[in-house]
Amino acid sequence: MSTFLSNAGRLLALRLVLLILAWSVYSGDAYSLELESEVAVWIESGHAVAKSPLSGRREIALDAQETVLGSGANGINAIVVTSRRLLGFSSRTLTWVKTDRDLREKVLDRRILRTFCLVRTDKYLYGFRGANGIWFKEAIGVREKVYRLHSNEYGSVAMTSERLVGFGPLLGQFSSKPLDVHERITQVSNEDGLIIITTSRRTLVFGSRMSGWDEFE
Repeated sequence: MSTFLSNAGRLLALRLVLLILAWSVYSGDAYSLELESEVAVWIESGHAVAKSPLSGRREIALDAQETVLGSGANGINAIVVTSRRLLGFSSRTLTWVKTDRDLREKVLDRRILRTFCLVRTDKYLYGFRGANGIWFKEAIGVREKVYRLHSNEYGSVAMTSERLVGFGPLLGQFSSKPLDVHERITQVSNEDGLIIITTSRRTLVFGSRMSGWDEFE
């Protein structure tokens, strides 16, 4: 009973810390939360175009044989997915940033949140951090299968056959938690900016403002 109460108290404390940090980060920039997006993005005459109140119009050229597969914008960032690249735009750095993809790589999912974006392919997870316009990449193992993505404004978690992979707007890279061979996921909670995953032997909590994972036996 004492262990349960201790863990519950820790989770409550983590939620409070998260809310305080979220307020401190966004209170000086509250206008961005009032808008659906600071950035508009579209394709025009062989260019990907982004426009924001601060940057005006910013373009990046597409190659002659490059096909646009999708695009979207939210909050401070926008992305364009093409047949060979991922293009990210940040209204903070006012620039386009690109990362190349394998020509045979299949794009399976994308999440565009207010401060970051996540793109899943059959070979990699790609994360774009809108605050400074940087792409990050995490390889998916040959035999590893991604079953599900859970996302909120503070982070995203990919659940795979081998591990849990987290990414958020303040992390310097993807953050992984390996799963034991016989460890089963029994419950997932996505609330108050925290993604809480309960397994057959522990509780794992992901929140980007905590710089990654917390674990409770």
